Amino acid sequence: MIKIIVSLAMLLASSIATSQNQPQNIQTQLDSIWKTDQEIRFKLLKLQQEGKMNSDEMKDLVQQMKNQDSINLDQVENILKNGWPDDLSMQGNQTIFLVIQHADLQTQKEYLPVIEKAVQENKTFPANLALLKDRIALREGKKQIYGSQIFIDSNTGKKYVQPIQNPEEVDKLRAEVSLPSMETYLQQSFQMDWNLEEYYMNLPEIEKLLEERKATK
Repeated sequence: MIKIIVSLAMLLASSIATSQNQPQNIQTQLDSIWKTDQEIRFKLLKLQQEGKMNSDEMKDLVQQMKNQDSINLDQVENILKNGWPDDLSMQGNQTIFLVIQHADLQTQKEYLPVIEKAVQENKTFPANLALLKDRIALREGKKQIYGSQIFIDSNTGKKYVQPIQNPEEVDKLRAEVSLPSMETYLQQSFQMDWNLEEYYMNLPEIEKLLEERKATK
């Protein structure tokens, strides 16, 4: 469920601009990918809000999302064979990032240098690189750096920030990649409050829940 929420947060954070000089065939393809990527995640978010996280409908939709993500990844990988395209709209560049962000760990690690280069060339946002680094770190059993990844307890619906490497410095690190403060990010994206003392108090419970989830996979 983390994938879904973070993707929607990025969608809301992005203003969409279209360039008249963009390569139309690639841009059109990316527009289609964006639509399939986001539509299914909006449906999942709606089910979450309705308290149907453990429903058969949710399980079916999650499987549909995985299948569509695989199709989208094949298309994006084909686009990137010739390097990151020039003159794409903001949405086009964001689509490439999101498809990689939604991929498996091996794919994320493979394309991490591609995202880093795109950031250096001002083709995608430094914040995107931060989000990808957080997701990779957690998947490797490490703590995240920027506090971008949220965990939802499927039994209670309660939301938690996943373990952070340096909670005291997280807002400073976020500012360096143009991310808002934890307080602003959590409140705007997830209607959550950020309190450092509460984070530390909940940390043992968060780690226990994450271990339990890992054991059931």
